[in-house]
Amino acid sequence: MPLQFFKDPDPGITQLAWSMCANFGLTHMLLYGLTGRGQKAMLGGLLTIPFSLFMGMSDATKDYEKWKEMRVLKLRGVPDRFLPYRCKYDWTDYDKKLERRRMNKPISD
Repeated sequence: MPLQFFKDPDPGITQLAWSMCANFGLTHMLLYGLTGRGQKAMLGGLLTIPFSLFMGMSDATKDYEKWKEMRVLKLRGVPDRFLPYRCKYDWTDYDKKLERRRMNKPISD
């Protein structure tokens, strides 16, 4: 079941992974340069992972919510230049995958 997440990831997962790696690496280098202690630098780098994960997931969730609002405006025929918000990711395929996943989910009583 855990591999299901990697089978159909959401559009924001690549940016999330890159930002986690970059934050870990940069924090590790900064702390190692300042303190000269590898263990403390590793611990400091590892402490940035939950922060990066939270920020990336909240950003993707907000973008998905805005995309759902924009979808209604696009269905009404509003041109792209008059839309109040530009989405970072294209959630069209992801929304279809969610619907398919909901339809195939067994009903539990």
